[in-house]
Parts: sequence; structure tokens; C-alpha cells
Amino acid sequence: MSEATKNVFAAGDGELIAALDDELIFAAEEEPQELVIEASWKILIVDDEIEIHNITKLALNEFTFEKKPIEFISAYSGKEAKEMIQAHPDIALILLDVVMETEEAGLEVVKYIRDILDNKVVRIILRTGQPGQVPEDVVIVSYDINDYKTKTELTNKKLFTTVVTALRAFRALTQIEASKSELERIAIASARFVPREFLKFLKIESIVDARLGDSVQAEMTIMFADIRSFTSLSESMSPRENFEFLNSYLSRVGPVIRQYSGFIDKYIGDGIMALFPNSAEDAVQAAIEMQQQVKIYNKHRQNSGYQPISIGIGLHTGTLMLGTIGEAERMESTVISDAVNLAARVEGLTKLYGVGIVASVQTLCRIDDPQNYKCRFLDRVQVKGKQTPVAVFEIYDGDSDVMIELKAQTQTYFEQGIFFHYQQQFVQARQMFLRVLQVNKYDKAASFYADRCEMLMKNALIMNLEGIEI
Repeated sequence: MSEATKNVFAAGDGELIAALDDELIFAAEEEPQELVIEASWKILIVDDEIEIHNITKLALNEFTFEKKPIEFISAYSGKEAKEMIQAHPDIALILLDVVMETEEAGLEVVKYIRDILDNKVVRIILRTGQPGQVPEDVVIVSYDINDYKTKTELTNKKLFTTVVTALRAFRALTQIEASKSELERIAIASARFVPREFLKFLKIESIVDARLGDSVQAEMTIMFADIRSFTSLSESMSPRENFEFLNSYLSRVGPVIRQYSGFIDKYIGDGIMALFPNSAEDAVQAAIEMQQQVKIYNKHRQNSGYQPISIGIGLHTGTLMLGTIGEAERMESTVISDAVNLAARVEGLTKLYGVGIVASVQTLCRIDDPQNYKCRFLDRVQVKGKQTPVAVFEIYDGDSDVMIELKAQTQTYFEQGIFFHYQQQFVQARQMFLRVLQVNKYDKAASFYADRCEMLMKNALIMNLEGIEI
């Protein structure tokens, strides 16, 4: 036994027994008579002297704290200590010798635990038999330790007190870390209901800080997306199948919106309302990619024996108000403006013209180079509830390759048909649209215009002077 070890227990067995008696009395004051053991406190003893391990275990042999006994883990070098703390991240306390295989082996272990493993919770008590070699003030300032004792200081009674204090601190820190983790989980969960981007625009850090009436004005591109003929589709499914179908579909298109820097404001049945705060081009690219994802999804549906689906997407760019509405006990985030209403009407036009994506001229004007996209003018419309007509365009980059090629081939005829239609030369207009249909019988917009021209001719109707469809 080394001289330092002898000094630790110089008081003899009598003090050891007395210390153990004190320990038992202390434990009895805190705990009920019937002890229910739920787990254990892990204490790592790191020392190159086996006597220190044995005597420490003997001194704390009957120790319990909060109904938990001690589980001892031993390491006899700094290298072994690093391995043990990595293998047992739930160690509560480390009784760590300073001088082992090197003069600063213990200090290197401290740096490894705090800096490499980033473990700030475990309590570390340095024990040294050579106090002059590494001064206490230098160690306390330079290393993240919780106590620094010479081995001669740690009599049985002081060892007991030191362990209890350390475990109390470990318990408190563990509870704090658990609370932080729970708050982080709550924050992540809340972002699924109120997008972080929404809070960012309101200049608040957390949903906890949201107040009724918080609002901000901004220009964004609004997207509405809707599944075609969803009502008839849903009638063939049970309520559970409807939920599963919608979640399956949304799991494919939702990530696309985020990929292009947008965020989903709300789900409206089978519909999506999304906002793109950075650029209109983000919204256009997202709309195209969403159509591509629906194609992939339809292959999966057909392989599973389900009928394919189609979606319509409307885009409009304008100024809106983001904020919170409701009342004190129930409020929600929302977006309010004429631009939002117009975007919803634009999405409705996808049904009228039988196309996948319709964008307002306000959205196209905010794209750096609209010629990078395959688009064609559809109409000037006065949507319900609006006085000012809006020019709308079809963007057909999301169509099938065959349909893209056919629309490109017939675009000149289509545009000539639109021109004659606005000149109220319905015979010539209808001829142009029929030429389109001869090449591409699936062009629903051309079919719509051909039927409209025929109806106008038969009924001898005259459109308003501006040629605006209401």
C-alpha cells in the first residue's frame, strides 16, 4: 500500500465504522424504511492503485441515495477511463486520480469528457496524492471539474458527504437536461402545427411568445393546390382509407414545398395553401415538381390497383397580412388579403381550362426570365368578387413529355385562336382551336375554347368590350 493510501485511512477502522454508521443514519433520515430499488448510481473510480478502488468501495458499500444503491465501475489508467465513460454515458460521478500513466493523465480525461464527449452533466472530483505537483487554483480555473481533493482529505465521512453532494447536483442537472429535451421536442412538435417561418415573420422565437393580433405585412407568392374530383374519389373509400390516402399524397408533395423555400400555411380538406416568401420562381418550380411527384405517386397507385389522381395548382403574387386570429383561449395563424382570395380563384381556373398549373401575370412578372418555362396565355378573367381583370397563364412544364411536345407544336395555333377570340371573330378562333385538337385531342383548354366559340356563335352572344371572361 502506498504512503498516500495509508494516510487516507490513518484514522483506522474505528473511524471507518463510525463513518458508515453516520451514513446509515443519514440515509434513514431521507428514505422510508421499506426501500424500493429502482436503479443505481454509477460511480467511476479512476486510479492506478488497486487499494484506492477497494477501500472506496468498502467505505460506500451500503450507501444509498434516493432509493438507489451505487454501481461501481473501475478504471486503472486515463486511457481506460476514457473508454469507460464513453461506454457508460450515464455515469453520475467520477472519482479521478490526477497522476497515473502520465503526470497529467487525469486532467486529459477531464478535457476528453467535457470537450470531446461534450458531457457537462457528470460530476468530476479530482483526487491526488501529490497536491503540490498540480496546484489546486490552476486546476480549478483551467479545468471544468466540480471538486479537487487530496487523498488525505477524503476520510470516510467526507467521502460520504462529497458523494451525496455530487449525486444531488447530478440529479438536478439531469432533470434540467430532461426538461430542455422535452422543451425541444415540444418546439419541434409545435413547428408541425405553426411553421417556424410564420413565427420568423412575426419576429418571435417560439409559439409561446405568440399573442392574439400579432401581424405583419409582406409580399409573397401564394399557392393553392387541390386534388381533382376528390369528392367522387373519396366516396369509394372508408373514412380511414381517406385519411391514409390524403397522408400518403401529402407526404409526397409537402416536402417539395419546403425544398423550394415555401411553407404550408394550412390544409383545407384535400387542398393545400402554401406561401413562398423569397421569390415567385420558388413557387413555380415547386408547382412543377409537385406535378412530377404526382406522376411518380400514380405509378405506385396503379401498381397497387388504385386509380391515378391529378391535381390543380394556382399561383398568385401579392401583398398579404400574416398574423394570429381568434380569441384568448383559441387562436390560430392565418393569412388574410385579396391576394389570397385571388390565388384561390386562380387555382379554381385549373378546373375550367383543364390544366395542371395556372399562374397570374403578377407571378410571371416577378420571375427573372419567364422564357425558361413552358407557358402559354390562357385568358383575361374577372374572378368572382374582383373588379380588376387578371391575365392568367398555363405553365405546362409539369405535364407528361408527350403532352409538353404536343402543346409546343400547337402553341402558335392556340395563340392565334386566343387572338381571334378576343377580336370576337369566333369562327376563325374556333378553326384555330380545332387545328390544335387535330394534333392534340387531349388539350382540354383548346377544347374548352372551341366549345365556347361554338356557343357564342349559336347564341349570337357578344362578350364585353374588353373581351373579358367573367
